[in-house]
Amino acid sequence: MILVSGAGGTVGGELRALLHAGGLPYRAMARDAHRARQAALAGEVWLDGDFAAPDGLDAALGGIESLFLLCGAQPGMDILEINAIEAAKRAGVGRIVKISVPNAAEGGAAALQRLHGRSEAALVASGIAWTVLRPNAFMQNLHGPTQGFDARRICRLPLGEVKYCFIDARDIATTALAALSENGHAGKIYDLTGPEALSYAEAAAIVSEVVGETFTFVDISPSECRADLLAAGIDDWFVDEILEWFTLFRDGRVGAVSDAVETVTGRAPRSLSDFVRQNLAQFGAPGGAA
Repeated sequence: MILVSGAGGTVGGELRALLHAGGLPYRAMARDAHRARQAALAGEVWLDGDFAAPDGLDAALGGIESLFLLCGAQPGMDILEINAIEAAKRAGVGRIVKISVPNAAEGGAAALQRLHGRSEAALVASGIAWTVLRPNAFMQNLHGPTQGFDARRICRLPLGEVKYCFIDARDIATTALAALSENGHAGKIYDLTGPEALSYAEAAAIVSEVVGETFTFVDISPSECRADLLAAGIDDWFVDEILEWFTLFRDGRVGAVSDAVETVTGRAPRSLSDFVRQNLAQFGAPGGAA
């Protein structure tokens, strides 16, 4: 039995779909399972599970063999994930597959690198078989008003010609499924990327060609970006962290294209053009408007 934490999120939702389609036994966990199960698949079992409440974690992890560990970005997420790791150890869970970030380390440059670095260290020390997945930027983030193309088909970010190795969340979920259900992945850290490195201007050109409309990237200052993100209702802490990551990318301090998806799954990751073709409705109306 597999427990999918973060089951209501982008990667968790894709993993649930794969498990459901494959007929594999799993449970879905969310802090607010009642709200999350509104998007439930037929026959899914949803559990309430709060990383800050050890008793609830103990109950959710009863009878679980493998845990997919994903905690939303927030201050103190290292403590929350360590709570889950300790609960998994008490429950006798045999395998944990954790979602992390590129170059996670206890002494990392960005707060999220340090937070994930501390929980990764706890995972390694737990004695449980583990696999860590470190995905690059999600293709899914390219349609939306904060880090993608807005309703005007414009993306405004302080990134210039910086290259991103955009990856489809479905490829992250497929890799996670392999690590959860197959042998040979214990003790491995996989950097997950799409098949090519693209600037936002290059990504805009690809989206424009596939959709048949003009999508534009505009390079802006970090201060302009901060104002845009705050105006969109993003929490101050996360805005600071997004800008910190943009600095790392501008400085060339975040990875290159990896072959890990194909190595683990036997299939090359989806290209951005394929992703857009399969999601034309979203790109046809980014931000929820035509």
